[in-house]
Amino acid sequence: MGASGASAAGGNSLASIGLQAYATILQSQGVAAADNFQAAKLEQAAKYGELKAVQTGGQMTRSLNQTLGNIDAVRAAANADPSSPTGAAFRDNQESIGNDQRGIAVDSILAQARQERADAAYYRSAADNALFAGEIGAAAGIAKGIAGMSLPVPG
Repeated sequence: MGASGASAAGGNSLASIGLQAYATILQSQGVAAADNFQAAKLEQAAKYGELKAVQTGGQMTRSLNQTLGNIDAVRAAANADPSSPTGAAFRDNQESIGNDQRGIAVDSILAQARQERADAAYYRSAADNALFAGEIGAAAGIAKGIAGMSLPVPG
């Protein structure tokens, strides 16, 4: 093979090395884009979760107030003494149960929102790592390809 044949073979090898490096980078960008998309979906879900927690807390507070109002109305209709310790204990117990239920429901929704935010942070980190790994992989492929090329020996 003459000098021009060796040069053409070397050119093809360099082109192949470059295309492989470009493909590695494109692949890592695709993985990063998917991870960033997943992170955005999780962030949006966390925002909706926080809104749902506020709405749930408000609705449960209104419901509790209605229940307590009904208890007061029934006691008043029965001419029960408003300062009766038994009546007050019953009302306080119902209020405590309602507050506990509201707290559990709201805390559960907020915990899910926090988990979604943590998952989103993981996906953003994974996206960064995918891009970095793609750059390292491309550089390693170029170095390996260049090292594997046979260079003409002056004769």
